[in-house]
Amino acid sequence: MEWGKANKKEGNNFQIPETWLLPHYYEVLTTLFRIENALRVFVFSILKNELRERWIDLNIVSDDAEEGTISSIAKKRINQGKDFGYLGYFVSCPIMYLTTGELIRIIINESYWKYFAKYFPGSRTIIETKLKEIINVRNSIAHFRPIKEGDVELIKQNAVHVLSSVETCILQLINCRNVVPTNTKEGWYKELKKLATDNVAIDLFFSGDEEWLRIELTYICPIIEKQILIDDEYISYKLLTIISPVVLKKYTILINNIIYMSEGVTIARKDAKYDADFYKKISIVISKENIIKKYKEMCPQISALLTEISEETELIKQDDLAKGEIVKAVYSYAMFKQTADKKGYWSFGTELLSCNVEEDSPSEFWGIMNFPYSHFISDTHKYPWMPVEIAQMKLPW
Repeated sequence: MEWGKANKKEGNNFQIPETWLLPHYYEVLTTLFRIENALRVFVFSILKNELRERWIDLNIVSDDAEEGTISSIAKKRINQGKDFGYLGYFVSCPIMYLTTGELIRIIINESYWKYFAKYFPGSRTIIETKLKEIINVRNSIAHFRPIKEGDVELIKQNAVHVLSSVETCILQLINCRNVVPTNTKEGWYKELKKLATDNVAIDLFFSGDEEWLRIELTYICPIIEKQILIDDEYISYKLLTIISPVVLKKYTILINNIIYMSEGVTIARKDAKYDADFYKKISIVISKENIIKKYKEMCPQISALLTEISEETELIKQDDLAKGEIVKAVYSYAMFKQTADKKGYWSFGTELLSCNVEEDSPSEFWGIMNFPYSHFISDTHKYPWMPVEIAQMKLPW
């Protein structure tokens, strides 16, 4: 057997062997992959918002007519997958082990439709028909039966018809960028804003529709050691960062009420060289409805978290051999890179300041946020719970 390989050409072009499948098979695979994973993000987010920690105990019927909960069915599949743990990537979130058909059955279930109805522009019967057409093509490609070129267009058309509002919901959820007005008089706003400490600032942002709130905690990462190496062109830093997944595991009221936590790292340059401040930003996203209901329970937890961060920060600053539960010391660097015009620039390596999605990460930890501003279903290169990117990032320019 001679399988052949795709050869990368200039730009993003590939030359594929003549004996490979026709292009519409790749197109339908890409489209279905994106639809199914977008549905996972959507179903998880809505169920988590409505049922909080009980989302995992939702009763469902699997593709093979097995009755169980999201948790029990996922555990069975996770254990089956571990028999071949050397293949692919392990993903811990139970929603990732549900099929397109199972996700759709959750959405159109008579008992659960009330949670999802407002995101679909049609009756439950019509939406079910449209989604089942997608499942039919999905089953054909999954079982390696031939498909028509028109099947690809059907999937895309149905996605436009029934999933446009779903995509809008996801985009609102992941793009909470509007600053909550400082003259907001509601109790939750006043309580959250006064929790900031010397180590952690708190900023609050709404989604465009103001349905979702993002609580941004900004930790100024203390530099506890700096070494200037290689003729002033390589700098090593030892600094402190926050272990985000541990925060969720330890503070149960927090994890039970939020949709997700994500994180990012920013650098503020102080001069033309390598002096800089490092910031770890942790975003906690919750619906406005739930923060109004639960802020009196959540604020003491956030206050306790910030106190623990301050105490562990001071401990490690005083004794760099000490170890905290939430705060840890990591290494970073700055490197001067020459350019053709001989001006050059400083490049900073901050990978260790971030936390990867690991096997034991909570479902609410989504890792580094780098999602698109638009067209999440068709364009995203990275999904929550996946430890790797699945496509190249589409730049906005």
